[in-house]
Amino acid sequence: MKLLIVDDEQVARYGMAKALRADGRTILEAKDGNAAIALICDHAPDLVFLDLNMPIRDGLSVLKELRAMNLSSPPEIIVVTANDTVETAIDCIRCGASDFVSKPYDIDHLRSIVRRSEERVALQQKVAQLQLQLADECGLGPIRGISRSMLKLFSQIERAAKTQLPVLIRGESGTGKELVARELHARSDRSAGSFIAVNTAAIAETLIESELFGHVKGAFTGADRAREGVFRQADGGTLFLDEIGDMPAGVQTRLLRVLQENVVQPVGSEELIAVNVRVISATHQNLEDAITEKVFRQDLYYRLRGIELMIPPLRSRQEDILLLANEFLNGDQSFSNNAVQCLLQHTWAGNVRELKQRVQAASAMSEADMILPGDLGLTNQKTEEFPDNFDRYFDLPLTEARNQLLDDFDRAAIERALTTEAGNVSAAARRLGIHRQSLQQKMKSLGISQ
Repeated sequence: MKLLIVDDEQVARYGMAKALRADGRTILEAKDGNAAIALICDHAPDLVFLDLNMPIRDGLSVLKELRAMNLSSPPEIIVVTANDTVETAIDCIRCGASDFVSKPYDIDHLRSIVRRSEERVALQQKVAQLQLQLADECGLGPIRGISRSMLKLFSQIERAAKTQLPVLIRGESGTGKELVARELHARSDRSAGSFIAVNTAAIAETLIESELFGHVKGAFTGADRAREGVFRQADGGTLFLDEIGDMPAGVQTRLLRVLQENVVQPVGSEELIAVNVRVISATHQNLEDAITEKVFRQDLYYRLRGIELMIPPLRSRQEDILLLANEFLNGDQSFSNNAVQCLLQHTWAGNVRELKQRVQAASAMSEADMILPGDLGLTNQKTEEFPDNFDRYFDLPLTEARNQLLDDFDRAAIERALTTEAGNVSAAARRLGIHRQSLQQKMKSLGISQ
């Protein structure tokens, strides 16, 4: 643990250093902003206590220069100031400070900040070690993940693969539904047979029956030769029907018959041909709503949903974002700390597909070994929203503003966890890392209903 104390008063530096000195800590000192920047660049401290009001170069100037330097491993910076207004705090945080301490400060509070930072550094080191250990053990085939939700999915895939039941895979676009389908096939006793994938949304409605069930020569204009259709091509193997929710109503009826009777009837033919196919389907749509709106057959839904697998969106499994991003990089490249923050803050509407596209494009086009936020097209993603989010705190006393800010953050975090876990309080508590009773008490105090 490297700790830097920046203050123009020697007595202040001495007192803080004496209070924070402990085994395993290296304490550095700087008497002005210029010396602080030099020490940060040369020694890469983990934590900096930065006095705001200094001659020659004040703390805010130091923060701005460090932000402009875009260091690969920027330190956590705690601003120390006697000017404890909300505006000052906001300015410092906007420029990269993690927190601020008002003079005269409480020694126990400083010590708790250092202990927290030590825990963060230790966790970063542990994560780095685990990433090395799990490099070959963090996925199922080509599907990668170490989050709890993905580990659960891997277990479900292994169990589902051993059955002959149809599988319905649900998840947002870009989550990897076809990868899951291929893994189900590869781990099944049909792995020696064909795996045929069809995107039903990409086929013209006039041709989809021919694509699925085949046709005889002359069945329609342009049918100059017979076609088997994907069901017959997948005979003895697996057929993956992607975007099943977009299938026309008439084709749904014929598909239901195939699933019930295991026979297909080519377009233009009276012949029924037996097929032995396991069907895996996928959709990003809400099929229950489609059934209510009479655009998807309920009996087909239940026939397809022998086993249902849900792929979680990337934004809900942050543990996997850096794992995947690093795998998409070329060679010896790595991400700057600011780029890592941007990756974790992004909502990833396109999920893994979007992440892969952004990282591979940045990796190919960057001339440096370090990938920066600008390379990813994610620069200052949250910056424009920042002032508006804090306007309502400006007229409050500092302590009241801080308490209100914490309550607002807790409310947003709890509501997001409850939404992600479909209102399940126990699951939301596990996601937040707190006990269920503590979450219930917090919800009651914040007026959050179950």
